[in-house]
Amino acid sequence: MLNKTIALSALLLVGACSRAPEPKTVPTPQRNGQGPSGDNTRAGGDSGRAGGNAPAQPRPYNRVITRDAKTRRGMFAVHRVNDKLYFEIPKNELNKDMLMVGRFTRAAAANPRLPGGQFGNYGGDQFTERTLRWDRSGNRIILRSPSFAIVADSTNPVYRAVQAANYPPVIAVLNVEAYGPDSAAVVDVTRLYTTSVPEFAAIRGTLDERRSFVENALAFPDNVEVEATQTGTPSPAPGGAGGGGGGQGQGPQAAQSVLAHWSLVRLPERPMVPRRWDERVGYFSIAQVDFGTSEQRSADRSYISRYRLEKKDPSAALSEPVKPIVYYVDPATPEQWKPWIRKAILDWQPAFEAAGFKNAIIAMDPPANDPDWSAEDIRHTVIRWLPSTIENAQGPHVSDPRTGEILNGSVRMFHNVLNLQRDWYFTQASPLDPRARTLPFPDSLMGRLLEFVVAHEIGHTLGLRHDQIGSSTYPADSVRSASWVHRMGHAPSIM
Repeated sequence: MLNKTIALSALLLVGACSRAPEPKTVPTPQRNGQGPSGDNTRAGGDSGRAGGNAPAQPRPYNRVITRDAKTRRGMFAVHRVNDKLYFEIPKNELNKDMLMVGRFTRAAAANPRLPGGQFGNYGGDQFTERTLRWDRSGNRIILRSPSFAIVADSTNPVYRAVQAANYPPVIAVLNVEAYGPDSAAVVDVTRLYTTSVPEFAAIRGTLDERRSFVENALAFPDNVEVEATQTGTPSPAPGGAGGGGGGQGQGPQAAQSVLAHWSLVRLPERPMVPRRWDERVGYFSIAQVDFGTSEQRSADRSYISRYRLEKKDPSAALSEPVKPIVYYVDPATPEQWKPWIRKAILDWQPAFEAAGFKNAIIAMDPPANDPDWSAEDIRHTVIRWLPSTIENAQGPHVSDPRTGEILNGSVRMFHNVLNLQRDWYFTQASPLDPRARTLPFPDSLMGRLLEFVVAHEIGHTLGLRHDQIGSSTYPADSVRSASWVHRMGHAPSIM
């Protein structure tokens, strides 16, 4: 029955993979050919001295990347030399759109001083997301954050005006410490991760550089992963200490530390063809304002968030995808619930099969013997189990800001969602289901309820919103029929 309720949502989802009009060219935000003036570097290493002086001249490569360097090569080469982290950025990676996503590896649960929502902060929770672009001006690397909120076709004269109104802010200016054998620029990025750079910081307040340090750095063909401990002391809250004494202010704030993880991934060089959002179908979406129309006005454009599913065999009625959607089950999940979570993932398979995709969605355990595997790596979608008393669950996703292509998802299962499901089912179904008349519920029943919640949250990671109007498609008389509900379910959509 669950498969049937999922089918409608997934058919709509995969239908989004059909052809849509070719997207307009995404504007390239204007770049300053001379490089910024003023502060020589906002977050550099030894070269990070304020002022408008020319940057120090690059040194010989082997004076910077010494024999002590721990090097990983991929999209960039990353070098750890003692307590410093260097990126070696090749020419072909300059001026390319990249996405940075920051997540906690370890954090203080429900810490109000950390950048997070009302649900607190746990491993895997996201604290930043930003588009980045590395550019070079002389012996400096300029790190900017472009936006794709306003667009125009590059062949339209108004495109020049869009460029002029879309100047990307400078996050950091880094001196080139050396050039590699292939002219790749070597820059010290340590202080991006150990000082209070707002776009990178995982803690509110001022970071203490003496208690903040890079822990690890890995490089892969399409992404770079960095992990660092950040320690900071938040500013005291304004006002007095309260109470009847009425005089003294707050004392010093306690230090807070997190182990933070940043993924830097190159956005697809062949952007996915976007699909226009329609208010009649409940998708999450990205929004843009298009000034290059012939409508005598700007036009608001919204594109749905969806995975890029493409058939290995386009001529086959049923084909495996070129790249399946993989969900990993958190090893921290209680053992008795893991089979139900895997089942919730696979519950979506029949719906994708109806749309022509075989094995489109897969359940996996993290590799046991791969030291480079990380749940925070943007390539991995993980269903996490979080030690929280909150009775809820969430299913956020990360998408390409240019097209809406989903790049990553994350299901957050708060431990006490079990209590919520138990209370709901006891109230709603115990008169009809003898299994629900004894507390605690048997695992066979509790697992089924958990499967329902996980399948629903997976729907969110696939780009689907809540389907609040879906129940209106079932006639009231049919819902009152026990045989009809047994066959069709009480709702037409898992969402």
